[in-house]
Amino acid sequence: MFKALSITGTLAAVAFNIGSVQASEGENTARAMTRQYHDTRESCGAQSPAFVCSGIFLRSTRPSPAYHSWEHSPNSKAKGGVAFSFLRADAPISSLAEDARSGYSLAPVSNRPADTLQYRVLCAFPTDGDSWTRDQGGCGDNQQTAQVETFCHEQGIRSAEDWIVNYQRTPGNPAERYFSQCAFDMHTSRDGAAAREFMENLKAMRLLNGEPFPWNEMVIQAWDETQSNGVPIQSFFYIRGMPGGLEQARYDQTDYHTTVGRIVPIIEIGLPRDETQNATFIYRSSDQAVSEPQ
Repeated sequence: MFKALSITGTLAAVAFNIGSVQASEGENTARAMTRQYHDTRESCGAQSPAFVCSGIFLRSTRPSPAYHSWEHSPNSKAKGGVAFSFLRADAPISSLAEDARSGYSLAPVSNRPADTLQYRVLCAFPTDGDSWTRDQGGCGDNQQTAQVETFCHEQGIRSAEDWIVNYQRTPGNPAERYFSQCAFDMHTSRDGAAAREFMENLKAMRLLNGEPFPWNEMVIQAWDETQSNGVPIQSFFYIRGMPGGLEQARYDQTDYHTTVGRIVPIIEIGLPRDETQNATFIYRSSDQAVSEPQ
């Protein structure tokens, strides 16, 4: 059972100005992320998977002088896919890969600003997909295994229960099974199959109950790097309680403002420790390295 939406306290309060209610862009972003998190619809129309209009895509990053955080890492560029996690009330992530402490979120495809890139989701894994060493953008065959991995539906796996049976049948300990797991194909041209299988992917994540990793993985097709400044970044985030996270988010916010000329708010994300808790999304003016216009 997931707790009902509740926003309380001064951090989520709306600022009153000359008798009218006004909210900053950062506060609006925190509210939007909260709504997306609690929106557990099964699809965005008959043919569109739920991630098109709900939930939050989180890309873990570490500031680097070699490239901007919203550009492709060398591995993403080489394989043609960019790894994200998907956070929603029915996708209970309690941490991010490699103890990540900061990164950026994407605006949902259906609600992104009109002048930004329309990204394409390639596949979904209920746990870490080890996409680093897979072909097909990070969704297919894993070079670390002897067998050839294919999409789940190509193996007749279309439900969460089927996925779990196949996963547990794979030789090796649980920490190694993720090498050979199959990915759910998220190409939206599959006449509604992607919408159904995405929900099965989230169910399989819950059945895994945090094993072997308490996060999932979604792979988005690598975009044309010459258009990277058009990526629909919704927020730069940091994970509450992770040392250095806010400093990294401030670095990215400043770098983005200097490079692109746009202010993207920093949001603190509190991840739930278990299924009885909800994630929280908080905007603080004191967290910002770049101030919003008055």
